[in-house]
Amino acid sequence: MKKTFILLATIFSISATTQAQTIFDKSNTTVIKNNKSNHSKKLNKSFDLSTYNRGKDANSFGSFEQTTSDFVKKGAEVNELKPFGNINAQRWTYGTNVDTDETIMFSIDAKYGQNGTLTFKTYTDDLKVDKQFTINIPATANKAEPIGDFSSKILDNNNKLIVGVYVHFFEGGQGPEFQKHQIWFVNETGDILYKEDASSAEILKDSKGKLNVYTYDSDEDYFTVKKVNLNNTASNLEYKVDFDLVNYYVGMPIAHKNLDGKDYLVFSHFTEKLLDNSTLEFNTNAKFALDFIDTETFALEKTYALPVLGFDPENPYTIPMTTFGLLYNTDKYDISRNVYNTDNKLEFTYGSLFYDMPNDREWFNYYVVNEDGEVLKTLSDDIANGGIESGIELVELPNQKDQVAMLIDTGEGITNIKIYNLPEFELAQDFEAVHNGDLLSLNFNRIPNGDSYNYVVGLNAGEMEGDKAFGLVKHYDTKGVEVKKVRLPISAETELFAPFLNQLTLDPRIVNNDDKIEYVYAYLDRQNNVGANTYSIAQDENNVLASFSGRTAKGNITMAGYGANRKGEFDRLYAYYGSDYSATSYVTDFYKFPFEVLGVNDITKSNQSIKYLSNVNQITIGYDYSTYQVYNVNGNLVDTGKSVKTIYTNGWNKGVYFIKTIDKQGKANAAKILVF
Repeated sequence: MKKTFILLATIFSISATTQAQTIFDKSNTTVIKNNKSNHSKKLNKSFDLSTYNRGKDANSFGSFEQTTSDFVKKGAEVNELKPFGNINAQRWTYGTNVDTDETIMFSIDAKYGQNGTLTFKTYTDDLKVDKQFTINIPATANKAEPIGDFSSKILDNNNKLIVGVYVHFFEGGQGPEFQKHQIWFVNETGDILYKEDASSAEILKDSKGKLNVYTYDSDEDYFTVKKVNLNNTASNLEYKVDFDLVNYYVGMPIAHKNLDGKDYLVFSHFTEKLLDNSTLEFNTNAKFALDFIDTETFALEKTYALPVLGFDPENPYTIPMTTFGLLYNTDKYDISRNVYNTDNKLEFTYGSLFYDMPNDREWFNYYVVNEDGEVLKTLSDDIANGGIESGIELVELPNQKDQVAMLIDTGEGITNIKIYNLPEFELAQDFEAVHNGDLLSLNFNRIPNGDSYNYVVGLNAGEMEGDKAFGLVKHYDTKGVEVKKVRLPISAETELFAPFLNQLTLDPRIVNNDDKIEYVYAYLDRQNNVGANTYSIAQDENNVLASFSGRTAKGNITMAGYGANRKGEFDRLYAYYGSDYSATSYVTDFYKFPFEVLGVNDITKSNQSIKYLSNVNQITIGYDYSTYQVYNVNGNLVDTGKSVKTIYTNGWNKGVYFIKTIDKQGKANAAKILVF
């Protein structure tokens, strides 16, 4: 099962500094920056259920946050690619119709306070509103949003889609003791069918095809799971564990697992209270327990009690907190049999997050333990983040071992990115932060290369050639030897650059039909001390497919990503112009794939020519055509018009431009010129 709670987006922030550094003049450093946790929250590891299953946003490849007012409000640039549609909504994302397994795009708009409402809409593939409802929410509500699963079949004799809506509000007063967390089950016409005290919910199909509704809730007394029967809510089933036994557990304590053909709900917790809150004394008798609960009857079938690993009596204030389900991007290694050895015993892969209180430092170790509590494998290092917590989700490749990345931090920053093979836990490659003179970034993945593979890594520094600027992605072979450098056009004022190197963006078949990788990247730059974001797609410095500038009348682009149709196929790109420019407008434009490369064609072979005459600042076009378009190296439209023999370049910036002409039959020709 794919884990969908991973944050794949890279966050760019704009600082208030007026003399910001570009990526071309940063001082030398030997570590990669690692954002530190708030010290007061180091031991506050309770999972926030109110964020669980809120739509599947993993297809976004990057987002930006505004942190100061010197952000672009309006601009003159125009993004030439024309969207096939747009929506205006506070938030939109994707859910699943579990009846049909369709991917459903939906939006939410909430109004809080007196006469508060929540409006929910689903959309067709061409962005037409399909279903919608508006419900009233309490005046004290401060959060209302749907969960990511929908169904009409969880209620008998019903053909209306049912949506679970999370509502957080206060009842009888203000303050924590008066807050309420509820899931409201609402049908597509806005009828509220049932309310359950809970912070999240899921609608899941079991191995026999039966639909089950689960709700999850946590308070100071218990962590509670319920199986809800909308046909007869009096028969709801419940399983709960004392909150003290979940406290200091890291991650979502609930998982769903099919084992030996039977469906289980797996509840992770400790057998005893792990830590005394008043003395901070560690309980050495506590075990890490996994309850296997029959999903049909909700009866406990088996509990596996495993060691809480890593406690050192000589360092009693270094606390190991168990983490489970956070090593790999699917659940294939979490609970297994005959993966690590062949004795047919269950194998559990989990970790310890250590917090050294006197030195205010934390790190991870990982272990494989069998059902008898025997430790089969150990991965011990100064791991700042590991597996999916590192933000590096290494692509699975045919005929290659699975791999995970571990970020090594000895206290000053990330010094190494270590890659381990699974299931062996053997070191495959160790990249120092400065590798062969290049300061690496955490934009990191791998791609196939013949019978082997290469690592692809974004660099933290850019490159200038004359007045042209480039962000860099490098390819390294399995031994860490550089085999390719890709230069991606950016501006000379770029302060932040990030290529988004994930499974989607590295798939050459999504954006167009050729077999070349398209690099999706973003950069933040300033003009006249005003910052803006640009998202681009390019194969290399000479082949730009699209570029979306934040310097437009709509405001700055704060997020972009790949969008899907109802079949789950990624067939579009979206650009979100968030609320940094308007308190009431949230526009998202959608663009259809495939994108055409704005590359170089050798059109002189057909007795056609495009030439730049620098002495008179002119471009001459020596053949018949109907219309032309001129793009700069960022893919932005510079000039357009009908058939002329001469295009004047007075006032243009120096640099590379792409000229595209279209004849009466619709055939396009293109050429690259250098204006100097």
